[in-house]
Amino acid sequence: MLLGIAMGVLNDHRLKTLHAHVNLIGWVSLFLAGLYYRQIPAADGKLARWHFALATLGLAVLSIGLAGLAFGEMAFEPFAIVGSFLTIISMGLFSWIVMRTS
Repeated sequence: MLLGIAMGVLNDHRLKTLHAHVNLIGWVSLFLAGLYYRQIPAADGKLARWHFALATLGLAVLSIGLAGLAFGEMAFEPFAIVGSFLTIISMGLFSWIVMRTS
């Protein structure tokens, strides 16, 4: 939220893609997963911790990549790619957890 406020105050919206991804992956997706884990105690175990770790790591790496790319630094592209794959893997793991426990 502070990133969004800073972009508005500075009238510099180059990081809007980063802002959207942090909100969607870091807040919405993990919040919904947390609600699922709370409602379905059987889902909250070792795989849930792996899901959280992969999602968090993926978001961190993706954020570095998106920030660098927003400022025109193509050297950050590998971070965006690796972060995206980690995030997709974490979402796949969560999907598998849901299918297995529902």
